[in-house]
Amino acid sequence: MMRKKLMTKPGLSLEWLGSNMTTVGPIIFVIAVVAIFQVINPSFLKYRGIITLVYSMSYFLIAACGLTFVIMTGSFDFSVPNMLKLSALICVLYIEKIGLLVIPLALLVCLGFGFINGLLLAKFKVPSFLATLGVSIVVDGIAWYLSKGHLRIMQDETFRSLATTFIAGFPSILYWGMGVWILSTFLALCTVFGRRTYAVGGNLEGAGLSDINIAWHRIKVFMLSGFLSGLAGVLYMSQMGGGSVKIAADMAIPLFASVVAGGTALTGGVGGPHRTLMGVIIITWIQAGMSMLAIGNDVQMLTFGLIAIGMSIATIDRKRIKIVK
Repeated sequence: MMRKKLMTKPGLSLEWLGSNMTTVGPIIFVIAVVAIFQVINPSFLKYRGIITLVYSMSYFLIAACGLTFVIMTGSFDFSVPNMLKLSALICVLYIEKIGLLVIPLALLVCLGFGFINGLLLAKFKVPSFLATLGVSIVVDGIAWYLSKGHLRIMQDETFRSLATTFIAGFPSILYWGMGVWILSTFLALCTVFGRRTYAVGGNLEGAGLSDINIAWHRIKVFMLSGFLSGLAGVLYMSQMGGGSVKIAADMAIPLFASVVAGGTALTGGVGGPHRTLMGVIIITWIQAGMSMLAIGNDVQMLTFGLIAIGMSIATIDRKRIKIVK
């Protein structure tokens, strides 16, 4: 009997490792990334390097948290980068006319587009990838119309201080990013909203039988994604102090890669913003390391695409995918 128990232990440990790979994998990946770039460039983790990484990942983390909730429901939101861009441009274009009221204006505009995304999916039954792709194009058109394609510079120092004020040795945008991540994690793991999000993504029919208003919940999830995209845009402009319609032009692939690299499955119901932090660290630190090595943007996008594909294969629930012949 004792021999039988001992023989089953290796199998159990392998099974445990396989089932927890979405948690263990990103941690191992982060350690490997940091170790590799630290060996290549010993200044990678010095103070200046860390501040650069903080600036790179903070607003990105906010947008990724919003996208995570959408993916948790088994949907997609391709409009996140363009909503971030529109929010940033609204801030730089209208800060001199209405002052800091430009912040709630930008957030409300993105919240409204998030509502439209959710409405198209929940009420008009348009697939989320198609609905959000269409809205993304509309948002991009509005951004072009407002900015006329020109570079815009931010002059308001009060607005810029939102992201660039140093507190305890770190820029304030870090505290914005970590604050949103903590609140998003709490929302996902400790509230009715979070439980319903997992339920909708895990078993749509079961969620309906549990008396969850699926249509309204999906709308709320897309509104949350829109709001956080807008907040990321506000802080982006506060950090950068200027920009054009090229803002976030190459953000879509890294954004999706960061969510799935953290362990949130594209099929929904698995993962969450608590894991997205690791994914964001992986993607932004790889990006920073490759930029440090003067690796071109084309190779970077290729790398992020491969990471997204690899992590999607690792995390996706194949039992829930219908094979179409």
